[in-house]
Amino acid sequence: MKCPVDGYELERKIYENSVEVDACNDCNGIWLDTNELEKIQNIKLNDYKEELDRIPDYVGKSILMAKSKDKPLVACPKCHTELERREYGYCSQIYIDSCINGHGVWLDKNELKDLEVFYERSRMETSSMRKGFFRSLLT
Repeated sequence: MKCPVDGYELERKIYENSVEVDACNDCNGIWLDTNELEKIQNIKLNDYKEELDRIPDYVGKSILMAKSKDKPLVACPKCHTELERREYGYCSQIYIDSCINGHGVWLDKNELKDLEVFYERSRMETSSMRKGFFRSLLT
């Protein structure tokens, strides 16, 4: 399979000891087949404590999102149709390119790490909200 960004051959790699991904050694992008992003979302192997302790840079992420909109669209490495660019989860401030035919998603350099930090932050916030809700029932 070829990289949709630069045409280099994608190399199969094992991510977080369990998910086989296709990575480009030139641009450092990653192709994830259907459901692989969800599998990665459920794995808590990498430690993002340092990133989670920092206040999120919403302004910087907004600038990156604006720049991402202007990048040329790329084609699915499986069916060669143009990938759809959209914000993941409508509040992550991370654009992903997904195949409209359901073959998978393309993540540019560092987007997978950014998504994992987003997942961890969301888990922490949800856990905190649940604790607050249950405490309110006891008072």
